[in-house]
Amino acid sequence: MKRRLLFFGVMSGVLLIGLPAYSKEAAEQGYQPATVVSVERYHAVSNYLGDNPADAPLQAREYAYDIGIRLDCKVYVGRYQSAINYLPSAFAPNKSVDVRLHKNVLYISLPDDDWDVKMGVVGHRRVKDEACVAGL
Repeated sequence: MKRRLLFFGVMSGVLLIGLPAYSKEAAEQGYQPATVVSVERYHAVSNYLGDNPADAPLQAREYAYDIGIRLDCKVYVGRYQSAINYLPSAFAPNKSVDVRLHKNVLYISLPDDDWDVKMGVVGHRRVKDEACVAGL
């Protein structure tokens, strides 16, 4: 009996601790529809300044892509990084994705998966479109 009561108390505490985090997450800004406008392979530049390129230090393999995503009248460029050479099929030009922008991070909800892709924003620009200019 004491063991069950102790178990119930511990489980209630765990649930109460997790409740504020869930409420905060639900209150955050929701996802907005956006469009992928560009996909480019990112190549890290070497900082080697010597004469012979054969003497340059080895570079780690890095699989990264700069993904341009149009959200309203702005295009945000996020860097997608992967441990393997894999790019989700949702990151193709003219595809629609759901995006949540929080400070300098893009969270993209993939339609076929239950997880979100987190990308750091490496640049953004305003779209010079008739609809965007008229909205000013």
